[in-house]
Amino acid sequence: MKPRMQPTAAGRLRRALAAASAALLITPAAAAASDLSWLGSSQGADWSSGANWSGGSAPSGSVTALTLPPLRTGCGGWTCAYGIDDIPALTVGELQIDAASGYLVSPLAAGDGISLTGGLSFSSAGTTAAGAPLNTAFTVPLTLAAPQSWNIAGVPGTATTLQLGAVTGARYALHVSLADGVKLASPELDSGPLSIAGAGTVELSNPGPVQPVAGTALTPPPLLAPAGVSLASGASLTLTGEGTVSGPITITPGSASTLTLGPSSAPAATLLSYGNVTLRASSMLALSIDAPAATARARPAAGSDYAQLRVLGDLSLNGATLTLTHGYTDTQVACAQLTPGQTYTLAIATKLIGTFGGVANGQAVGLGACDPLAPTPTALIIHYNTTTHPQTVTATVIGAPQIRTLVTAALTLPARAATAAGLLHAGGYGAVYDAPAPGMLALTWTTRLRGRLLTVASASNAADQVGPRRLAIRLTPAGRRILRALARATHVPRSGRGRRARRAPARTITLTATATLTPNAQSPSTLTALTVRRAIRIS
Repeated sequence: MKPRMQPTAAGRLRRALAAASAALLITPAAAAASDLSWLGSSQGADWSSGANWSGGSAPSGSVTALTLPPLRTGCGGWTCAYGIDDIPALTVGELQIDAASGYLVSPLAAGDGISLTGGLSFSSAGTTAAGAPLNTAFTVPLTLAAPQSWNIAGVPGTATTLQLGAVTGARYALHVSLADGVKLASPELDSGPLSIAGAGTVELSNPGPVQPVAGTALTPPPLLAPAGVSLASGASLTLTGEGTVSGPITITPGSASTLTLGPSSAPAATLLSYGNVTLRASSMLALSIDAPAATARARPAAGSDYAQLRVLGDLSLNGATLTLTHGYTDTQVACAQLTPGQTYTLAIATKLIGTFGGVANGQAVGLGACDPLAPTPTALIIHYNTTTHPQTVTATVIGAPQIRTLVTAALTLPARAATAAGLLHAGGYGAVYDAPAPGMLALTWTTRLRGRLLTVASASNAADQVGPRRLAIRLTPAGRRILRALARATHVPRSGRGRRARRAPARTITLTATATLTPNAQSPSTLTALTVRRAIRIS
């Protein structure tokens, strides 16, 4: 056998040069194959058509970057912006979509989707003045195959929406950066830990079955980051789907984020959180309240008639703002007529911590009108029920019993004002009255003396909106005389110089307190004038 010859230095050099030459020849083709840009050929919308892509080659297998660029000159309208992903098992590193072109891309069949490894960019190179909203629909299912960040910048100065298909990949963390005025919508964001930052909105819409061009419709479960969601820098989260399930939700300190369940223009929603939900004083919880169909005569149901937050853990309110919006009727032509006395369970939690900002237990709050031109809507009374299991936040539509409770509270004397001396010193007393509707509250104290009906004190308050009002009850001249006589009668001095006064047996006077609430013409038709009377004993 001939001995194997060892390569000489010159031979090794020739082989290295040959390999380098081959690499130079292969690299451009490889780059072209793994870096593809949509052309939008008039031959059809199929992704499998090579004429639709730069380099004349359709994507397959693994693609480094797939770009839907600004539509080229001479290629306008829906023809160029419309695409059908008919390529199964496609892996993409970076998905880049121009936000100003109005792309509409859908899957051909249920198995067509993208495994995403590098991230998503949705932006536009141009800057436009505020104009008509721009919408992009890319409903091809996305599966996260690695931790990644998405940059959802939209079109500066214009409200921009990116509608995605179902997003799955619960093992991998996803960070979404949102520009102001941008909305990212999806029926499902089943990612790992989800962090959202920026002044835009993520909307979990769950519109129902996603119908491919061919094949069976898909109905993704409405899941939102089972590992948890965090909102920062003003990012907001809106849920319109019934039965949404998520992990813990945390709004970072100082973030002006809004968690919205069931906007009034869409179906109501429910959110079940497996873990704690933490709101902040700078944040807001927005819920919609509706009513069942008039013919049903049934109690409203959470998820279909009003929005509800369910927390399998602690719900920390931390002084967050509560916003309640009046929903439309099922025919969507008028604000729903709510039933007085009906109670809605807005939130359920294992443990309820704190209260909403400016909303004390038993306080009346206004229900935001679904129609700005509609009369002043109904108000509700908020209760924090922390002695129940689970603990709840409820809202009761105000009717006659609730009005009676609120008005009676204004007639309750504080301990320091329950004596003649205390009332004389202050000239009356002050109270906080929860107005259940815009209108006039008139209050009087009266007593009969020698057969005559005398007014001892009076007050009136004209409320222009629902909520707390300060009420000043002032003594009349006749009231001062009566209370002075009462005060003298309860302190009789002993005879003899320098001796302390002895206290005679206490005397009291019983007054009749009458409060009449007269809602104004803009108040709901369910509210009418109501008079409340009670006895007040003054010592």
